[in-house]
Amino acid sequence: MAPPLRRRSESPRSPAAPGLPRHEQLHSPTSELENDGLWDGVLASTDDAPDPLDGPAQLSGMEIRESVLDGLRLSSARADGLRLTDVELRDCDLSGLVADGASLTRVRFVGCRLTGLILSDARLTDVAFEDCHADMINLRMSRLQRISLSGTRCRQADLLDAQVSDLSTDGADLGGAVFEKARLAAADLRGAALEDVRGASALRGAIISSEQVLGVGLALIGEAGIRVV
Repeated sequence: MAPPLRRRSESPRSPAAPGLPRHEQLHSPTSELENDGLWDGVLASTDDAPDPLDGPAQLSGMEIRESVLDGLRLSSARADGLRLTDVELRDCDLSGLVADGASLTRVRFVGCRLTGLILSDARLTDVAFEDCHADMINLRMSRLQRISLSGTRCRQADLLDAQVSDLSTDGADLGGAVFEKARLAAADLRGAALEDVRGASALRGAIISSEQVLGVGLALIGEAGIRVV
């Protein structure tokens, strides 16, 4: 069992940026996305993704490091144990991708479609989401450290029993998100939509703005079973 989180009231630390090679040092992939495959130092585009006519891609155990992925379409792929280290993803479609037990370290998502992405029991460290669509993203029982959500829609995100340290939000939409049994430390939720969240008591110690008081307060009242008549 992971040790309990201790940082509760401090301002969150920002995620570290991916350590990427210079553009001219990147090269096209010489192998396919596949089970237990490896991409290292690649610049991949739409043409490097598996043909969707062949069905959902199978890339469990795939490792990608020090790479830029631009426009890849991997909707509904199976990628258990996926490992991303120092990777930037731009305008990629990972909706419905299943990556239980994934490990993401210094990863930046920009303008990606992540609806229904499953990252349960995963470890995310230094991960930034910018202008993404990530409704119903599944982060159950995952451990997240130094995470930023900027202009990202995460309605009905599932963080059941997740451990989250150093979380910042700016223009994010977390309406209807599930925080039940989650443990948060150093979370700054200012600028996020928090209406109808479940498990609002898990937000204890988080920083919110005066504009968010009503939404969070109503969620706490509902959780406590208090009736307003």
